[in-house]
Amino acid sequence: MAKVWYSLRNGNIVKKARTWDPNLSKMFLDTLKGVPVPRGGMIADEDYNLPAQQKPFTLGATSNPLTWRVKCNKENFNWITTSASSPWKKLKPGTAAVKKDGITTGSYKDTEGGKERTYRVPIKQGNKTRDFFVTFRNSSKIEKSTAGTEEQEKGSAAIFHFAVRQNTKWQRWEDIVSSDVYDDLVKIFKGDVPESWLISYFAQQKVLLDEVEPPHMAEFDHSGPNSFMEFVSKLVIKKFNTMYSLGGKKDSWNPADIWIIKKADQPGIVAQLEAAAAGKAGTQTIHEFNDVLRNLYKTGKVMGISLKKTGRIAYYEKVNMQESALIPDTSNPDFNFNVRMSDFTVNFDIDPSTDMFSQDVKIKVNTGSGKYFSFQIKANDSAARNGNNLKFEPTLSGATSARLGKAPVEIVTELLTGPGMRPNSGFTNRYQNYPGNLNAFEGQEDVWKKKIDHLLTHEGGISTGDTNKTTEKALEAIKESYGKPMDRGTNVRAKLMGIDFFYEVSKLPSDKRNEFMTDMIYLSQKKAFKKKDYFGPFGKIF
Repeated sequence: MAKVWYSLRNGNIVKKARTWDPNLSKMFLDTLKGVPVPRGGMIADEDYNLPAQQKPFTLGATSNPLTWRVKCNKENFNWITTSASSPWKKLKPGTAAVKKDGITTGSYKDTEGGKERTYRVPIKQGNKTRDFFVTFRNSSKIEKSTAGTEEQEKGSAAIFHFAVRQNTKWQRWEDIVSSDVYDDLVKIFKGDVPESWLISYFAQQKVLLDEVEPPHMAEFDHSGPNSFMEFVSKLVIKKFNTMYSLGGKKDSWNPADIWIIKKADQPGIVAQLEAAAAGKAGTQTIHEFNDVLRNLYKTGKVMGISLKKTGRIAYYEKVNMQESALIPDTSNPDFNFNVRMSDFTVNFDIDPSTDMFSQDVKIKVNTGSGKYFSFQIKANDSAARNGNNLKFEPTLSGATSARLGKAPVEIVTELLTGPGMRPNSGFTNRYQNYPGNLNAFEGQEDVWKKKIDHLLTHEGGISTGDTNKTTEKALEAIKESYGKPMDRGTNVRAKLMGIDFFYEVSKLPSDKRNEFMTDMIYLSQKKAFKKKDYFGPFGKIF
């Protein structure tokens, strides 16, 4: 879906609609006059632009960027879609334009289980009539959009460019506000820039100048047509996607958010990398390609940088700069961290505010050097209804703290079922395979009793909450949590998926458990190890 920036309310919604058609504007004006919550109950996409030419559109295809998106609270959504007074009521269900008495009146289609309704409305532009599409979404969050990853990375690029070109000597983060680049940040963030990001930008640029030392005329390439990011992403996916199971994502190979490169050097660098990837897709390995990129990094000609939000101090680390022969082999116990069963935590305590337990499970891995890795395993979308698959989010804590990249769950599962591990593992990252309600759980209760028994007793057992330290108490907490308003068919399911994952890991011998958890740590950081040696070279500011 195209980027959506929710910010327009009331009069500004009407004004934007008027730029396309006066009658459309009147429909929104009548809507705002009639809805139960006219103030604060509706917000629309500021960035939507009507395509210059009519394009094919499947009504209800919510991933299509050709529809203007408007979020409404429940009361307003119900009024728009059902009230006899609603100006949208005259439109008829279906996917085609509807004509009545020779006049096109439009049509609509519901999607997302009835949470969205997309209308097709005829509008006049000059002497021609064309279709206009608007999607209303029933949402509990009628809030202005805030800067996401894309805006934050563009902000970093703007700061880096300004700092390098102007040779800035900012002494504190407040100096950014009084500099010319702040206006660029305001445009990127579409409003005030949060203080926490100004602090992070100051720390990032300081470590960039002090340790990365980019060339004076370098560009900080982020995205867009003819960008180096676009080139390298397309080339890697075209040549290596299938061989290395990248899932069509550049970040599965290299998580760089910005590429430091001189534009004058780009054509020659592009030719070098194309030559390194030459040959029919699936016949050339990625290692030669990585070798070329590694040498370009070491000479400062192309440097991919992964960015993480920092505190007042930022750190810099070069990743995957070693030759293939020096990549660690986690089948050698000397490379691995020691992970005990007590490092796995499942909290069964009932929270009085929600009448259920939290959905996440956690793993803490002590590196023995003053820092540790923490994995939080929970649903991809914690607010999802009727189930959601898991995500594995690691954080590095200690002297330096930073959120790391997500560990791709399909590769985690592949490693778990790999040679010498658990080839017959029953864990799947598929929520449909786990009981979504109390009746389904009670039909499987003996299975879950066995798994929880094992987790609470094996090698001293996992860590739990304050009160539910027995299997019976854990089962009671599971049953109590089902059906609560905040469960939504997702919370307990996610907890059971985490328990199942822990159970399968606990069945590994301790040396294999250490190996597997070390694999997960390398994987989450996109650091090459012998089993997954295809990750590309990059620098990390964190």
